[in-house]
Amino acid sequence: MEKYAVVQLSGKQYLVRDGDVFEVERQPKTPKFDVLMYFDGKKYDIGEPDLKDTPVKLSVEEDKKGKKIRVVRFKSKSRYRKIKGHRQPLSVIKVSFGVAKKVSEPKETVKKTEPKKATKSKKVIKKITKKEVK
Repeated sequence: MEKYAVVQLSGKQYLVRDGDVFEVERQPKTPKFDVLMYFDGKKYDIGEPDLKDTPVKLSVEEDKKGKKIRVVRFKSKSRYRKIKGHRQPLSVIKVSFGVAKKVSEPKETVKKTEPKKATKSKKVIKKITKKEVK
């Protein structure tokens, strides 16, 4: 069985497998994506709405421009012609599946006791009488 996942990236959903390379609209160096479904060969994990701690990783391999298209405006019998070109900026994304992170149980927190505040010791002043001075 082969592992695969459904990933949502920039508003579109893609079915990806380990090692896939595909082109999408320009993305930052660390693309933000949601894993909607993951199949590990034995069982399906379906997110509501997305999954946390899945082994799916996306990385941007390169940025490039797509194929050039022509945009033409034309009106007959009035000699109106406008031609524009456009090249969509694209990112090449590579998919890799790593080891799934297991959600660890929270460790018991040890209460830190604050050190006791130093209290000023009261000095006892003994009254000296005239009898003791002699």
